[in-house]
Amino acid sequence: MRPYRNITDEELSAFGAVREWSADRARELPLKSELLWVHNRRKKLSALQGDNDFLIRRVTVLDITDRDIITNFGRYALQTGRNVHKAYYMQYFDCYGRLYLLNSHLQNI
Repeated sequence: MRPYRNITDEELSAFGAVREWSADRARELPLKSELLWVHNRRKKLSALQGDNDFLIRRVTVLDITDRDIITNFGRYALQTGRNVHKAYYMQYFDCYGRLYLLNSHLQNI
């Protein structure tokens, strides 16, 4: 599976996140944990509108099932951290992106 390149390693580091996704570590996250979310089309959209506030954000874990992570900003596959096109109180394209684990959670797990 090809990694998304819509955010640089330096930007991820500045947000306190890591590029590598680990389903095992994500499964261990306590509820109310935060994850970094980045829109899949961030590069294209930020070039058009120049505003990253809607394209990068922190989201909160509400539930973790056998297959999904449910956040306050959509539903994402546990195996990949990518959206699964089933939105949480919004249209699916609003939360079209992927999750990144934060360093702080990796140290506590």
